[in-house]
Formats: sequence, C-alpha cells, structure tokens
Amino acid sequence: MKKFLFLFVACCAFFCLATVTQAGTLSCSVATTCPSGTVIWRMASTSNSQSELPGQALYTQLVCCTGVAGLSSACSGTFATVLKISATTNAHAEQNTQSNYANSICIQAPAGGSVSVGYQASNCTGFDTTLGSMSATTNAHVGNSSAYTTKICASAVAVQSLTFSISANTVSFGTLDASAARFANTSSGSATEVEAHTLSAATNAFSGYTVTVKGATLTSGANTVTAIGSTNTASTVGAEQFGLRINASGGSGTVTAPYAASGFAYAGTSTTSSQVASSNNGDNVTTIYSVRYIANVAGSTEAGNYATTLNYVATGNF
Repeated sequence: MKKFLFLFVACCAFFCLATVTQAGTLSCSVATTCPSGTVIWRMASTSNSQSELPGQALYTQLVCCTGVAGLSSACSGTFATVLKISATTNAHAEQNTQSNYANSICIQAPAGGSVSVGYQASNCTGFDTTLGSMSATTNAHVGNSSAYTTKICASAVAVQSLTFSISANTVSFGTLDASAARFANTSSGSATEVEAHTLSAATNAFSGYTVTVKGATLTSGANTVTAIGSTNTASTVGAEQFGLRINASGGSGTVTAPYAASGFAYAGTSTTSSQVASSNNGDNVTTIYSVRYIANVAGSTEAGNYATTLNYVATGNF
C-alpha cells in the first residue's frame, strides 16, 4: 500500500486595525421606523411639530441616524447637544447655545471619536448630515430637513477597529494512503474529523467584515491533489480531494457557502481568493470559526511530501 506524507501549513495574513479614525459617514433622516439606526429624538409631525426625548413613545416621526458604529443618544461621554426642549414630551425646542430649557437631546459618539452639531441657514454644508430644521432660535417648532430655513446639522467620527487572529499557523495531515480519509490537526493528523485551528474575528465597522482564503491546493513539485472546488462535497475515499469546512460560534459572523455545510469544499487558488465567512453587523463581538481540513488520495496519486500555504484575510467593511 502506497503512503504519502502531507504537511499542511496554514498562514494567517491579517491586519489588526485598532485605532484608525473613520469619518464622514453619519446619515440622518426623519422616518416612522428606525430598524438599524439610533433614534435621536421624536417629532409629532414632519413640520410645525413639538418634540420629545427619544425614550418617549407619544410621537411617531423619528430622527434616525445611521452610518457610525456605536452611535447613541446619550448625553454623556463624547457627545454634543442637538437641542434643548421645554419638557420630556409635547415640548418646544431651542438651540444648544440657549439656556431656557432643561431637557437635552444629544448625539453620543463612541469613546475616542468626536461629534459636532451646528445650525445653518438653507443647508448643512460642511457637516455630514441634516437632522431636521427649526422655526426659531428658541421657543421653536421643529420639522424634517425641508420644513424650515434653519437646518440642524451634525457630523460624527468613530474610532473603528478590526481584530483577527489564528490559533495555529501550522497543521498536518500526517501519512495518507488511498484506503482512508485524513484530517489535519496540530500534531500528526487524524483518522476522524477534528478541528485544525480557529479563526477569531470582530469589528465595530458599521457593515461588518469579510474573511477570505487564498492559496494553492496540496502540492509536491509538479504534482497536486485535486481541490474539491466550489460545491460542498462529502468525503470520497480513494479519490483525490483537498478541502475545508468551517463552523461558527459567538458574535454575528456566519460561514459562507460552500464551506458551511457538512461536506467540504475549496475554491481558492494561488491567485484567487474565496470568501469563507462574513458578518454584516459591527457589534464588535468576537465570532470564533472552527476550521477543519480533509485530504483524500487515489491509488494513482504520486508519492511525495505535499504542502501548501493558505492566507486568510479579514477586511472591515467601514
């Protein structure tokens, strides 16, 4: 019976973007729902309206802001006062430079970021977005961006981060032959499916992250083991196969097809990346990906020491 020694090297090419400031993405509008944003305050209608704090529930027109990870309406930490209002609901409003009203409406940026609010005639040039408009400096009614000449403007900057790591850089299948599948681990391989290593990823980027893998199949000189390709496929003993599959736990990350099912696949090449995982949520909660590798050989597979290097890359969708 022929035997083949396969050494598999998994190398993680990653960047850890921990303190990079990302600006210019704040976007606000008045709507009746705010499913993926932050409610800054509420209005009774889109014009000639009273105001209420975001935690109240009397009014249905919501000033909804998106685009900056970690944004909130808290009046603490790194924040700017948008308006002051005369009561918690059914209230008149005034600009933040006035001192007649005790209730504040605020925008808070995450720690390390910044936020600013201003008032301009006709437009919000120089700011990221228009939150709404108001009828006067104080004792004012409010409305959407087109209701009044005086616009309520804001900009926000968040310190966004991406963390990505691998638990082991080298794994091995050990010695293979055509009579059984082998699975990689950090010692000498296994006859049963095992976790080879993990990938850990988290970001507060508003649109999450993407993880890809790039690298050739198992190679020994001019000889290769056929990669499974882009279809999730069960193990076939006696036929050449190289592939992987991934399980995810924790956070909002998910495994991308064809790597998410019970079979195996490998669609990357030495020049082409294949997406293996992603998250569309910048919750900054770590997802751990358990990566498993399979190798099968045929009786006709050329003997040799086969190896490859796979580069995993995480990209934040800022």
